[in-house]
Amino acid sequence: MSQSVSSLDSQSLLVRFDIAADDLSLLQKCGETLGQGTIDRVVDRFYDEWLPQQPEFKVFFGSQDTVDRVKRLQKAYWAGFFSGVVDQRYVDYRIRIGEIHAQRDLPSLIYFAAALRFQLLFLEELQTSRLGKDRLLPTTRAFTKLLALDTYLISDQLMLFQRRAAESGKAMLALSTPVTSIWDGILLLPLVGIVDSQRIQDIMEKVLSRISESQSRVFVMDISGVVTVDTGVANNFIRITQATRLMGCESIISGISPHVARTLVELGANVGEVRTTATLRDALQLALAAIKPALRDGRPAAEGHEGHADVMQR
Repeated sequence: MSQSVSSLDSQSLLVRFDIAADDLSLLQKCGETLGQGTIDRVVDRFYDEWLPQQPEFKVFFGSQDTVDRVKRLQKAYWAGFFSGVVDQRYVDYRIRIGEIHAQRDLPSLIYFAAALRFQLLFLEELQTSRLGKDRLLPTTRAFTKLLALDTYLISDQLMLFQRRAAESGKAMLALSTPVTSIWDGILLLPLVGIVDSQRIQDIMEKVLSRISESQSRVFVMDISGVVTVDTGVANNFIRITQATRLMGCESIISGISPHVARTLVELGANVGEVRTTATLRDALQLALAAIKPALRDGRPAAEGHEGHADVMQR
């Protein structure tokens, strides 16, 4: 099972990323050696040279004031990074930054590219610093490990937000696919909006599941509210009717417009096997007739008033 970052405390994270007290001490000494001037120079290079070349720059940085404000925050962050203090407050702050990135829908691509760019810029500074050869390698290792932890904290929030958005989308998809039993033995699905490949798959699964549960004999799919019916969508509609037929359930597609009719013909579909109607009313009359042969056009054929009362009570 996956473990949420919010369930891990700072000490657990340090252990998981193999960050020891010696690593934090090295980072603190590195920060003292580099100084705030070096941090400011790296941040300025990132925001003045590299970031403006990225396509996301204009999307997320609409003004120079925004750039300047984020620069100040970044300089403060890197000063904290090189302080050698990684406690729960530090972790919670990074999680909060990740939440902000996620809420702004920051693409993972630009985030990871930016993290790599900062890493390369700081490694350049370490190479030319006064750390000395004996401290350079262990300091570089400590820097890489803490940066990996920080990157994880941010990326975990990005992925969590994406999972929640996907789950929310699935919930909305379920609400937009209401397969309803309108009569004993008859299912109705009124489709509205755009029907893409993902929604078609969801429709197929829900329809077949409801047929199995209800043992329905007729399924009516009304497509009069569908925005666009191209060749691919029309083909998928036919596939749904074929699948329902295999389960012993007759399908009727209602809301067939002249445009949809032309599309079905162009598709070369065997429309003789697909029952279609221009209106939902016509489809329901066919459905009722299919489950009760004596019923025609919503009226009993030969049962008299008693039969009519029986129909109305159901």
